[in-house]
Amino acid sequence: MKKLDHGKCFMGLVMVLMFSVSVLVDSINEEGDVLLEFKLALNDPSANLNTWNRSDSFPCNWVGVGCTNDHKVISLNLHGMNLSGSLSSTICKLSFLTVLNISTNFISGPIPNGLASCQHLEVLDLCTNRFHDAFPTQLCAISSLKVLSLCENYINGVIPEDIGKLFSLRELVVYSNNLTGMIPKSIGNLKQLKIIRAGVNLLSGPIPSEISECESLEVLGLAQNSLSGPFPIELQNLKNLTSLVLWQNLLSGEIPPEVGNFSRLELLALHANSFSGRIPQEIGKLTQLKRLYLYTNQLNGSIPQELGNCTNLVEIDLSENRLTGFIPKELGQIPNLHLLHLFENLMIGNIPDELSHLKELKKLDLSINNLTGEIPLGFQYNPFLESFQLFDNHLVGSIPPLIGASSNLSVLDISMNNLVGPIPPHLCKSQKLMFLSLGSNKLSGNIPHGLKSCKSLIQLMLGDNLLTGSLFIEFSNLYNLSALELHQNHFTGPLPPEIGQLTNLKRLHLSDNYFFGHIPPEIGNLAQLVTFNVSSNRLFGDIPGELMNCLNLQRLDLSRNWFTGYVPSEIGNLVNLELLKLSDNKMNGSIPNSIGKLARLTELQMGGNFFSGNVPFELGQLTALQISLNISHNSLSGKIPQNLGNLIMLESLYLNDNLLVGEIPASIGQLVSLLVCNLSNNHLFGAVPNTPVFKRMDSSNFVGNEGLCILDSNHCSPPSIRRSHHRSGWFNDGLSKDKIVSIVSGIVGFFSLIFAMGVCWAIKNRKPICVSLEEEQVRPDLLDNYYFPKAGFKYQDLVEATHNFSEDVVIGKGACGVVYKAVMGDGEVVAVKKLKSGGGAAIVDRSFLAEISTLGKIRHKNIVKLYGYCYHQESNLLLYEYMENGSLGELLHGNSHKNNNARFLDWNARYNIARGAAEGLCYLHNDCRPQIVHRDIKSNNILLDKKFQPHVGDFGLAKLMDNPYSKSMSAVAGSYGYIAPGKALLSLLVPKYSFELIIFSHIQVP
Repeated sequence: MKKLDHGKCFMGLVMVLMFSVSVLVDSINEEGDVLLEFKLALNDPSANLNTWNRSDSFPCNWVGVGCTNDHKVISLNLHGMNLSGSLSSTICKLSFLTVLNISTNFISGPIPNGLASCQHLEVLDLCTNRFHDAFPTQLCAISSLKVLSLCENYINGVIPEDIGKLFSLRELVVYSNNLTGMIPKSIGNLKQLKIIRAGVNLLSGPIPSEISECESLEVLGLAQNSLSGPFPIELQNLKNLTSLVLWQNLLSGEIPPEVGNFSRLELLALHANSFSGRIPQEIGKLTQLKRLYLYTNQLNGSIPQELGNCTNLVEIDLSENRLTGFIPKELGQIPNLHLLHLFENLMIGNIPDELSHLKELKKLDLSINNLTGEIPLGFQYNPFLESFQLFDNHLVGSIPPLIGASSNLSVLDISMNNLVGPIPPHLCKSQKLMFLSLGSNKLSGNIPHGLKSCKSLIQLMLGDNLLTGSLFIEFSNLYNLSALELHQNHFTGPLPPEIGQLTNLKRLHLSDNYFFGHIPPEIGNLAQLVTFNVSSNRLFGDIPGELMNCLNLQRLDLSRNWFTGYVPSEIGNLVNLELLKLSDNKMNGSIPNSIGKLARLTELQMGGNFFSGNVPFELGQLTALQISLNISHNSLSGKIPQNLGNLIMLESLYLNDNLLVGEIPASIGQLVSLLVCNLSNNHLFGAVPNTPVFKRMDSSNFVGNEGLCILDSNHCSPPSIRRSHHRSGWFNDGLSKDKIVSIVSGIVGFFSLIFAMGVCWAIKNRKPICVSLEEEQVRPDLLDNYYFPKAGFKYQDLVEATHNFSEDVVIGKGACGVVYKAVMGDGEVVAVKKLKSGGGAAIVDRSFLAEISTLGKIRHKNIVKLYGYCYHQESNLLLYEYMENGSLGELLHGNSHKNNNARFLDWNARYNIARGAAEGLCYLHNDCRPQIVHRDIKSNNILLDKKFQPHVGDFGLAKLMDNPYSKSMSAVAGSYGYIAPGKALLSLLVPKYSFELIIFSHIQVP
């Protein structure tokens, strides 16, 4: 009986255990079912979730699943698993879930409202996916949430006011979305918040002072938005703040002295705003500061010497401001300083010797200032120096002879100074040197052997010096070289065939030297060559046919040499060619018909040769020609092709001094873009077509054509003395270059004496001087750039046209001056830009010269036209084409009636505005030579004419990219990264981000 009881007891125990296990298994399978249902909404092309299957009854073993000790699922981490599909709120059925991380995938669609039911969720990380639609307000109902990361998606709309209900929140990370509107004031309720990262959005309005109530805040990142207003003084209450990142907004006003109260601050990034005034000396209290970025603002005054107290600083960038005075020697007290950028300011004086004692210094850029004196010798002993840029100053003396001997120097740019002596021999001792620019100095001697064998070298810029010797031949070592510029020196000898070994070369500029001999056929090995310029040398012989193998060529200049023979017919293979200059040589034969294949050509210069035969009909196919078509001073015969009227963008046409016959085609008179058409000294007859184009031409463009009846004349032009057509270049056969130099020197000396006397008289009897750019033109066929504006004007005319520069006719104001609407006496309307003078004279002169030199070099339908300029003791004036509809900025964001016009622009009109502006910028960045980066592209600098056609303007900050010494390499387009700067060293990037912002705002305005 006892035994039976024991057996029953044992069987009962077994049944209980089996029931318990069954219950446990059922419980685990329920959570597994939830996960499998969640998986159904996902695509898993990499099979990362293969372990998620019903054969394993314990989901705690599945990839990405985290559980408690009692097998409850509490976390799901699917970061970076190449998942796509949508996010299912089914996951919230896991009642113990606290962490959901599906970041860095390709999941799209809206964030489901059902996530609000994950009531125990503490971490939600959806960053770096493709979520869109509005910010999900329902997430603000998850009161347990500590980390909310939605960064790098396409979420739009405003940050909801309910965000202030997440009292447990410690991290709010929403950067890189499309969020708009103002930052909600309720954010001040989040007392435990430590991190706010909301950069790269479209947030606007002021920074709310309520943020200062987030007493635990350590990181405040609001960069790359449209936030405006002053720096909130209340932020000083954030005693725990270590990173303050506000760069690239619209913040203005002064940086308050209270910034010195951030006692724990390690990063202060206020660059790319509109802050003005002085840098507060209280910044010297930030003893924990490691990175200080204040560049690209409007700061003035001197650099406070107290900055030297910030002894933990690693990087300082105060570039692109208006800082004056001396560089404080106290900066030499910062022992760990790696980067110091002060370029593009107005600083004066010597470079402090103390800076050369910064042994940890890696990058120094003091370019584009007014620094004087010699380069401190101590820099040559700096062991870590990598990038050393001092260009565009007034430095004298020699380059420190041992520079590069003790460091891994990779970038050295000290061009555009007054340096003398030889090039130091050890610049590439470490074989790390990539960029060397010493141009526009007075350096002499030969290129040192160390550079000739520098395998790391990518760009070598030595133009505009007094260097001598022959072209070095150790080309096999320079296989990385992409740019070689030796122009305007005293190099001599032949071009060696070994030059064909530079197979990575894209730019070869050897003009204005004394090279002689043939172009070696090995030049055809340079398959990547984009620019080849050997103009103004003593090269002779035929143009090698192998050169036509360089199919990437865009700019080819062989002018002002002694080349003979025919133009190779294979030149039609160079379909990427945009500029072709063969002028002032001794070439003969006919102009090849294959030139008509060069569809991208914008400038063709073939004047001053011995070309004969007819003007090729195929020239009329070059519809991209814009700057000039010059085939003057040859022996071309026959009629002018009628289809030259197809060149609808052409601005300068030179057919003069040939043997052309027949009538002037009426089609040429219909080229409304034509500014100059010189047909003089031919055998043309008949009447000049009576068109507005020819009516505005001076009669000198038609003289020397017997039987040609000039407009507004009752008789035909009389016979004129014809010059010989045998040679019309710069050098006649009978005169050597040396003789011409002697003759010209005597003439120049005589006229220089007269000029000096005239200057003295002019100073004594000084009057306002107004200049049409036309008045500064010399013989057109000898110019590299053409600009032929309207007729001249007088200063008094401008005074009258603007009612003595009355406020009533002001149409715009900027940092450099005021723009007036001027109605001239003949009814023509122009825009007059009056640049400020007085205390800011240095700035104005730089802006004035920059704008003239830039606009004087470019012509494009989407670039604002500069008619002329005027020097006056009170101000400098620029005359522009008047734009009836103002700027795009006024149209989109202004309060005037123009703003209402934006609402009536259909999408076709908006597209045309965007495209036109893009074409103008594209011309500046890619087609214009010298290449130009605008550097201040914004909606207010895109002007609209009466037909709402866009014109890019305001070139006071423009950068000539083709001139390698025009702008600091440290100031390339783009920005530092979110924390530390990542400025490019070896390439100049277009400012596309600014244009993208313009386009976005352009399509946002309803």
